[in-house]
Amino acid sequence: MKIAILNDSHFGARGDNQLFLDYFLEFFTDQFFPYLKENNITDVLHLGDLMDRRKFVNFNTLGTVRNCFMDPLRDMGVTMHIVPGNHDTYYRNTNELNSLRELFADRYDNFNLIESPQDLVFGGLSVAMVPWINKENKEETMEFLSSTKSPICCGHFELDGYEVMRGYKFEGGMSDGDLKRFEMVLSGHFHNKSSRNNVHYLGTQYQITFHDLNEKKGFHVLDTETRSLEYVENPRRMFHQISYDDVETDIEKIIDTMDFSSYANSYIKILVLNKKSPYTFDRFIDKLYEQNIQNVTIVEEVITNDIEEDALDMAQDTVTIINNEIDGMDITNKSDVKNLIRELYMEALSQ
Repeated sequence: MKIAILNDSHFGARGDNQLFLDYFLEFFTDQFFPYLKENNITDVLHLGDLMDRRKFVNFNTLGTVRNCFMDPLRDMGVTMHIVPGNHDTYYRNTNELNSLRELFADRYDNFNLIESPQDLVFGGLSVAMVPWINKENKEETMEFLSSTKSPICCGHFELDGYEVMRGYKFEGGMSDGDLKRFEMVLSGHFHNKSSRNNVHYLGTQYQITFHDLNEKKGFHVLDTETRSLEYVENPRRMFHQISYDDVETDIEKIIDTMDFSSYANSYIKILVLNKKSPYTFDRFIDKLYEQNIQNVTIVEEVITNDIEEDALDMAQDTVTIINNEIDGMDITNKSDVKNLIRELYMEALSQ
């Protein structure tokens, strides 16, 4: 038996941006749902953060998610077993009030909401399902983790020392030592795909911010007989980075022969290495905008040797630049400041 695994769908992300919602649902319509049909998969595990907004829902987003995500699952006879993630819960110290129950549980018979840790059995394989851990359910959860006989554990864990974003580790979370008794731990929450020992952060199914630029995106399939985890990559990209160089590269030929359609409705960062001909550069930019590009950020390299290093740093992502500045500050609580900056930055991206 095979089970498909999703996590961190974040419907309504980027301030309920319609472009991102369409991009998310394109993945399900064009790739995920056909895969389920072709492989006769009838069970999906969702490891939290189905919705992006903790405090409210946009009715357009809700209606679209019901029509284009929940209804197709029901019509295909697919049951989704889901645990609340931190974005699904209204309060931070309890899962009692959550969007999953309020918006979907009573509406769909194929929606199995798991609000307390429990074991589910698929094809003879027992899987421990663990909702978002908070002050109210921590004692119950830790007792469950120490007593369950399931060899595989799935949840929405915030683990100490694991990468929130590439190159940036979370500090102060739960110890992975509490999970070492499991053969395999699968988790949502952190958006980049990573593994250490028996713990696997699965990453988002699609790009949500520019931090996802160089990250692989896709979904996972668990084989209950072999206990192997298959990765199915999502080729569609929302964010692109282009190095522009009209000295070392024949840009005119690229403009005349290249298919720019892959950049349609996307966000692009252009790193200008050499720009000898402003006319050619303008032609290149025009070809991009013909594809209804959403945004183009141009980073021009400054050739002055004294500031060349700073110019190259502009190609880094925002949090990395800020963290580098914090590292250079004469303060003792650098980790706390970085955590605060990360939380504020991620909150700003969702607006």
